[in-house]
Amino acid sequence: MRIRVLYLTTAAVLILCGSAFAQFLPPLPVYDPSVNLSSFTQADVNHDGKTDIVGIQPGGVPTNPPIITVLLGNGQGGFGSPIDTTITGINNVNPGPFMSSDFNGDGHRDVGFFGTDPITGATVVAVMLGNGVGTFQTPPKKTPIATFQLSSVGPVRGGDFNGDGKIDVAFVYGGTVNVMFGKGDGTFFLPVSTSLGLGNQSLTSLAAGDFNHDKKVDLVASTSSNEILILLSNGDGTFQSPITVSKGQGPIVIADLNGDGNLDLVAENPSGNAGATVLLGDGTGHFPTQHSYFANAISPTIAVADLNGDGHPDIALFDNFHHVVSILLNKGNGSFTVGKTYSTGGRGGSGLVAADLNGDRRADLAFGGPGGIAVLAGNGDGTFKGNFALPATGQIRAGEFNNDRKPDLLMSPPNRLLLGNGDGTFTPKNVTCLVSPFALGDFNNSGKLGFAGIASVGLVPVIETCLGNGNGTFTEVGPSDQGILHQTVLAGDFNNDGKLDLVASDQGGFSILLGNGDGTFQNGIPTATSSGYPSLAVGDFNRDGKRDVVALTTSGIAVFLGKSDGTFNAPIVTSVSLFSKFLTVTDLNKDGNFDLVVTGPLLWVFLGKGDGTFQKPVQYSNQARTPAGIADFNGDGNPDVAVDAGILFGDGHGKLLTPPVTINAAGITSIAARDFNGDGKPDLAVKTSDGVVVTMLHQ
Repeated sequence: MRIRVLYLTTAAVLILCGSAFAQFLPPLPVYDPSVNLSSFTQADVNHDGKTDIVGIQPGGVPTNPPIITVLLGNGQGGFGSPIDTTITGINNVNPGPFMSSDFNGDGHRDVGFFGTDPITGATVVAVMLGNGVGTFQTPPKKTPIATFQLSSVGPVRGGDFNGDGKIDVAFVYGGTVNVMFGKGDGTFFLPVSTSLGLGNQSLTSLAAGDFNHDKKVDLVASTSSNEILILLSNGDGTFQSPITVSKGQGPIVIADLNGDGNLDLVAENPSGNAGATVLLGDGTGHFPTQHSYFANAISPTIAVADLNGDGHPDIALFDNFHHVVSILLNKGNGSFTVGKTYSTGGRGGSGLVAADLNGDRRADLAFGGPGGIAVLAGNGDGTFKGNFALPATGQIRAGEFNNDRKPDLLMSPPNRLLLGNGDGTFTPKNVTCLVSPFALGDFNNSGKLGFAGIASVGLVPVIETCLGNGNGTFTEVGPSDQGILHQTVLAGDFNNDGKLDLVASDQGGFSILLGNGDGTFQNGIPTATSSGYPSLAVGDFNRDGKRDVVALTTSGIAVFLGKSDGTFNAPIVTSVSLFSKFLTVTDLNKDGNFDLVVTGPLLWVFLGKGDGTFQKPVQYSNQARTPAGIADFNGDGNPDVAVDAGILFGDGHGKLLTPPVTINAAGITSIAARDFNGDGKPDLAVKTSDGVVVTMLHQ
């Protein structure tokens, strides 16, 4: 028996149990994770006024045949259990280019698709007639087209192409568009073909509409060379020579975007440009007004609907690569503003539905494919109840780079700045000063935050500094410590002169680069460790007012107590082999002594004694592959620890509560904890393996 709704994990239940726990948005509801819909469409299959989903599960071996799956909308924002009809009597069912229409005129939604006859091997168009309740009649109606090879059948589209009131089928085959006129019973006449004269180009998508007001159904297609073509119909199943109207890619969605009565187009931007192209039609089959919008969506699935209740159709873009949904809001004239981008929680697929799923007269989004359908509930103003997302590169660090008192994020490699908007969203900005990894700091005492890190001049490794200008831009200064290969960089004042210095790991251990106060540094003062390029952390571990360094070495955790001149005393070693990667300094038990949270791949806590030594370490998690984010997430006054496994709440005495409360994001690789929306509660920004930064706001 399939699971109907996968909504609350054990950790999510813990989130909801009481005010003692941090409350972030729970995971998006997922319906029927066992379904494997490579694509799907929306329809009211059972005539109850609720949006349903129809798709084909491809199947495989005879013991796992293809299935038509219907998810009936429950009117509460989701879907009921799947209703399956097994496809019999057709081999090699192609689940991609399928059609959902009323092929026999009985008012019920049918499903059409291509496959082969199990006896003759001929390619057939098959139609499963709907019963009006989510099931379909078997065996399917089939029409052989023996001269056509199934592997060469391209995009398909249903429509009345000869004006007789019966649904026909148009499909691409090689360099031709073919129309099979419907007989009104689910079968068809043999194809009428139109050669397009496209040479080596192929068509990658197909959509139908009347673009020149002659009451004939035309076609719009995208090509393999990123062109959009209009095929005006002659009304007899043939088409005029293609009209090239733009550069762009499929899929293509048709709608009247500016209310002038002419059909307009929304297409994927040409290859390499994330977002969508809008083409406004003039009613003659031409599209003289065109705009490209560079939203956070690569090769998106597109849906058009009124998402903010202003009566104008907006655009939703589902990016299966980054697993995000981006919104374009219509100004009312067919031009758009780029709205917010939302994380899908790692859910991918190729289907997107925009409709009111819960009866509140607000458009919701259903998306996904293999692994189930997820729902993003609409607020009615063009925003949705989900976590914000933005495509990202490497590790993230939080800081304030443009003096607007809104936390920003800096990423590397390569360096990219995300300027905080104060609501949990960010505006990306490229950074020309490129270093990686980096340390944040005010390296020239200007009161403006910058960063310093590892770069190269030619093939020579150097330390470069990017001084903050206070407006989100940076001025490059350097190089320093040329010719020494470093791997980790942290900032601190190691000689108590009021100027920030750097500690950088190197082949022999680590070095201190004393700052000159202008963004440059003196050559490194080396300190040897038992392993090269150790992980490092900085703090005053013996409370003498001098900066110390702690290093993860092959001998264990080594604390180097500073002499306040860039040199250190002999290390105090806690002999324990952790095979760890990251060190985070905090005071978990509020005794004034610095403690250590050690992660990667396990989570350990070392409580400091205040003399450079630690109490016996305690392990808390088997999954902690990121540096820790420290904040009071549940408002009890005690520091908590966030890692990719989730949030472990501190008791104020140095202990962490287990199991962790799960964070609603998949494949977390980096964490930053700050108040990103100004409500006084710590939020999370996490970088995921999908290549996005997801902002998780405290509720």
